[in-house]
Amino acid sequence: MKKNTILFLWFLTAAASIYAQIREDTLIHVPDVAAERPDHAIYFRENFEMEIAGAGYTITDSETEADYIIQLEVKPNVILYDDGTFGDAPPDEDQYLLHIALYSAEDSAEIVAFTFPFTELEEMYSFNLYLVYEAMANVPITRLADVEIAEEDDNWRNKWLYLRVSLDYPVISAYIIKESVKSERPGYDPIYQGNEIGVFVGATAGLELQFLDWMSAEAFFNIRFSDPVDEFAFIPGIGLQLKFPLKPAKHFMLSPYLVCNTQAPTAGNYVDFPQWAVGGGFQFGAKGGSTGAFFIDANYLYSIGDVVIRNRSGWSPERIHYTRNVISIGLGYKIGFFDRPK
Repeated sequence: MKKNTILFLWFLTAAASIYAQIREDTLIHVPDVAAERPDHAIYFRENFEMEIAGAGYTITDSETEADYIIQLEVKPNVILYDDGTFGDAPPDEDQYLLHIALYSAEDSAEIVAFTFPFTELEEMYSFNLYLVYEAMANVPITRLADVEIAEEDDNWRNKWLYLRVSLDYPVISAYIIKESVKSERPGYDPIYQGNEIGVFVGATAGLELQFLDWMSAEAFFNIRFSDPVDEFAFIPGIGLQLKFPLKPAKHFMLSPYLVCNTQAPTAGNYVDFPQWAVGGGFQFGAKGGSTGAFFIDANYLYSIGDVVIRNRSGWSPERIHYTRNVISIGLGYKIGFFDRPK
């Protein structure tokens, strides 16, 4: 009765420990059983394969395809007596020992080994499933199949190419006057220092090449709609970002970058507009499907040269010079193509 109680408790413990494992993708190989009696060899191999399959694992005939190997060996129960001699076990004790060992097929490392005594094969029908659970309870939770799934989930940020689209909103678009505008009327100045010009939402489309795990380059096209002193303007531009992806966790990535941009208004109150702007930014991306990411993009651009606008107030000077500084926030999505080697 005591033996049955202990076996029952062990069975519950083993069953609970393997409950969360994904079994069907675990390949188990049972080689020929080493035994003096042929009926022992046939019985234990057939029954262990049956119980392993019944527990949800997959049996494979090839050792090279297996994730784990269960080796079985049956030996007579030999007793060491006090006088140093060996002999068969007395009739009232178990006559055989079933030795069970679980190995990793990848490196042949022994994971667990234990021995179970018995006399008659018929009594083993009650214990074979328990012995399988006792061995498989020691299989690590992280197995080959789990690693492959994790790698697949991580592929979204390890692509050769990304196509991105985003909507951009300039939080600050400051055209700061460079010279004081003196009115022809004493004491009255129609345009003030630090004049800000409102800019509406724009958009960006780009193609990013991740040529190194920690570096990528993106060529992009963007458009902006601005209001240069109460006159609408459409500003298209092209540019290049040099990014430095950081991948601290599998569900998000960080990409600080340097950027240069060239743009030219097609309309508006501009007399001259700087061709080039330079700056930097930061892109935070979070996994959005198996191949893409949603991202937030924040950047700063400084135009190299003056923005020159006509003074339509009728007073001098006729042209007013500004420096242009823009801080933008973008929201977008990018989708990747072609897996990179890791």
